[in-house]
Amino acid sequence: MAVLSLSGAITGTTTATAASDVQDDCYHGHTHSQPGSAYGIMKGTYNLKTGPYQKCGNVRSVSAGTKIWIWCETTNKYNNDWVYARVEGTNDVGWMSFDNYTMYGLTFDCG
Repeated sequence: MAVLSLSGAITGTTTATAASDVQDDCYHGHTHSQPGSAYGIMKGTYNLKTGPYQKCGNVRSVSAGTKIWIWCETTNKYNNDWVYARVEGTNDVGWMSFDNYTMYGLTFDCG
């Protein structure tokens, strides 16, 4: 009985930690509310994300050749660079990896 109780406690702790990591990673804030003059042109079709990590949820798919307006940039805990951006002609905003587009102009740090 004691072994089963201990196993349950460890599993519960691991689950709580994993949920906390996802919340910290996928709900990353930013300090800039409007884009500057920087923009990107998508290299292929990729998902705009809810946070600056591949594991975060998808906002929407963005097709090759689409312009995104860049608000700010950040580096995640895996040392990968992401931008907070809006898809041109829409109100759709989210995070996009630097690897997925060609950037034009200068960006700000998301803070």
